[in-house]
Amino acid sequence: MKDVQWSFISLATASLSHLLLRIVLGKELGPSGLGLYTLVFTIYMFGMQFAAFGIGAALTKYIAQYSDDEGKIKEFVSSGVIGSLISGSAMGILLYLLSPLIAINFFDMPAMEELLKITAICFPFIAIQKVVIGTLNGQRRMQAFALVNITQNVSVAILSIALVLFFKMDVTGAIIGYVAPTILIGILSIYLAKHDIQPSLFISKTVLKEISWFGFYVVLANSIGLINMQIDSLMVGHFMDETEVGYYAVAIIFMQGVILLPQVVQRVTTPVMAKYYGKNDFESIRKLIKSTMVKTFGGILFISVIIAVFGNYLIITIFTEEFLPAYRPMLILLVGYSICAPIGSVGNTLSSVGKVNIVFKMTALCALMNTMLNLILIPNYGIIGAASATSISQIITLLIHLLFIKKYVFNHKL
Repeated sequence: MKDVQWSFISLATASLSHLLLRIVLGKELGPSGLGLYTLVFTIYMFGMQFAAFGIGAALTKYIAQYSDDEGKIKEFVSSGVIGSLISGSAMGILLYLLSPLIAINFFDMPAMEELLKITAICFPFIAIQKVVIGTLNGQRRMQAFALVNITQNVSVAILSIALVLFFKMDVTGAIIGYVAPTILIGILSIYLAKHDIQPSLFISKTVLKEISWFGFYVVLANSIGLINMQIDSLMVGHFMDETEVGYYAVAIIFMQGVILLPQVVQRVTTPVMAKYYGKNDFESIRKLIKSTMVKTFGGILFISVIIAVFGNYLIITIFTEEFLPAYRPMLILLVGYSICAPIGSVGNTLSSVGKVNIVFKMTALCALMNTMLNLILIPNYGIIGAASATSISQIITLLIHLLFIKKYVFNHKL
């Protein structure tokens, strides 16, 4: 419960910080400014998935699995630092070079180019931070884990709001507002893992190969999963304009209230399941999955009803009446997210039991289906089509998840 509390504080702070920032951007910059920021930030999130090449997630698994072997932990963390720096630097260079192509050829928004180039600078530092967070999560040092995330998100909100409100730097200020803290926190966070870093172990080829191979599937699964979550916003930006993206961004913001609880719980269930798997204790994993999903569903149902009933009032109060077109897509999204969200509380089950390759294949299938639905519905129905495609995809994703968990966990024979 103590781990859950710290995880909750961490993610709640992140959600509230981003909500506050989006409110300020919406009111100050209007739907078009919020839409442009949303598109750049979405690309930033894609970069985050590739920056550390899944090494942070790999460290969470292996550190929890070898929790009693201090030497093994140091070997994994030390190798992880080098691997993440290489991948983070490569990703930053790639985004910088591709900025004109993304901004002009895909979105037809020239103003986006410079914003993407600014964003590219912070990727090596994201990679370092991912390694530290993965280490802390694997060791279940949730207080330190929460400290990194809280500091990052609060500093992003404060700096971005200051640059937009007081220095009148518009969307550029908002972008610098998350780039600068990311660089600073990335450098400072390494202090929290300093006892697990041993220079003589930096080039452990065996360990680096192991975490990179695991990370390869994780980053592919996570990036495809992010496509599954963000393809609607990207497709709205491609087929429509930044104003429609702004409306849709407001609808999506309210879904954060639905997925917050599962995200919190997942941070704790992931290392616990990895530890059970290390002991070949599948019965404990099964019990954990059942109890976690049932309890999570109760909380999600309550939150969803509140959002549905008071959604119109919340949009006008938090943003402005100008954003009311977000209400209808919000209701449609709420259906899919509410049904699918409970699986998120145990979403890393397959990775924790060594089936990360299955996660990749499953996520790729769901992303392909979601993309096709968005391509069909958005040109004809706009943001209503985007919400419908996403909601349908969420429900099908839940069914696929349950099918594979049953196969590899509940039908597992010792």
